[in-house]
Amino acid sequence: MSSSTNAIFTGSSTYSTDFQNLITRAVSIASLPITQLTNEKTTLSDQSNEIATLGGKFSALQSALQGIDQTLSASYVANSSDTSVVTASVSAGAVESNYSIQVSDMGAYSTMMTGTWTASGGTGDPYQLWIGTTEYCVNAADNSAASVASAINSNYGNLVHAAVVNVGSASQPDYRISLQSATLTSAQLDLRDGTTSVAAMQTAGRPAQYEIDGSGNTVSSDTRTVNIATGVTLTIVGQSDTAANVSVTQSTAGLGSALANFATAYNAAVSELGAQHGQSAGPLQGDSIVSQLSSVLSGIATYTVSGDYSGLSAVGLELGSDGQLTFNASELAASTASDPAGVASFLGSASGGGFLRAANNILTSLEDPTTGLFATTQSSLQSQITNLSNQIDDKQTQVDNLQTQLQQQMSAADAAIAAMQQQYTYMSNMFQAMQTADGQYK
Repeated sequence: MSSSTNAIFTGSSTYSTDFQNLITRAVSIASLPITQLTNEKTTLSDQSNEIATLGGKFSALQSALQGIDQTLSASYVANSSDTSVVTASVSAGAVESNYSIQVSDMGAYSTMMTGTWTASGGTGDPYQLWIGTTEYCVNAADNSAASVASAINSNYGNLVHAAVVNVGSASQPDYRISLQSATLTSAQLDLRDGTTSVAAMQTAGRPAQYEIDGSGNTVSSDTRTVNIATGVTLTIVGQSDTAANVSVTQSTAGLGSALANFATAYNAAVSELGAQHGQSAGPLQGDSIVSQLSSVLSGIATYTVSGDYSGLSAVGLELGSDGQLTFNASELAASTASDPAGVASFLGSASGGGFLRAANNILTSLEDPTTGLFATTQSSLQSQITNLSNQIDDKQTQVDNLQTQLQQQMSAADAAIAAMQQQYTYMSNMFQAMQTADGQYK
């Protein structure tokens, strides 16, 4: 409401105060819709602020959930009994386990080296790269060793790696092109100029060979990085007549902390929603979004599946009668000690299944910046707030116009009355003077 509604009308008649009161009353009555609209706008703004607060609570809950997912991967550690044969690493999906691997052959890359490279400059010849029995055309910018090697890497870098090496001295260089296969393969490498091979040395490689857990099955691999189980990757660095043992273990300390953080974030969201109920409830009292979000939280806390570990209590998260989660570290320790694979299967991962995926999918749908419940609710509220602001501006303009009009009308009336009062005073004084003079002559 503009300050003009508080302007004081001043006049010269004895009724100027009454005129001001009339203007004030008329403007006040006309301003009632503005007051109502302003109150509605304030209510919507409070609701918008509360939605933003709830959005932050649920975002924190999802971050805590993702923290569990990240901790599950990070909490597993792989150790090799012989790192001169294999090293090990873990990723999402790993569970506590033990493996043995015997590497009978770490494999080799096929290699080739040309003779002294003397061709240079001019238009590039149509060289041919051969990998086994397969031919690949090499179109270099010119015939220099650098251009030919660059053309090979640009077009066939996923199959072979080319480099220019100097096998001579600095004063008497001997530049040659060296090729190495990108995988462990027995396919021989060759580089030809037309039908003539320019290779001076060629060595065929071979795939790596290993056996897992004494299965009797020798596995051939064209890479030294092999996945032997979900989330367990081995890198072959040597070979031995005896098997190397790889153990995957999990520390519950990090997982326990992540689960406790999740409980804290969950309880914060529950408390914020709880503040929207009761006689002193927040701005979302009675709004359907409160029940919708409460239902989401309830679904997360009561998530169940079939099996020995069917609910969150199996991992130490216990739901109280007040709707709050508490974390029991001893319960988690007992579960992971008796069946670590069962715990891992129940929790799953944000992208691979189990509790984490189910909860993350629900929270992601809420947090979607376009279609999520928070985004659509905020959009609706902001649209209503903008509409009310426009209505308030229109109403205020009407009130300001009314006030100006009334002030003009009251000013004219006051001026007319003031003139009449002046005339009355003049005539009254004149008659009074005549009466006084008449009395003096009697």
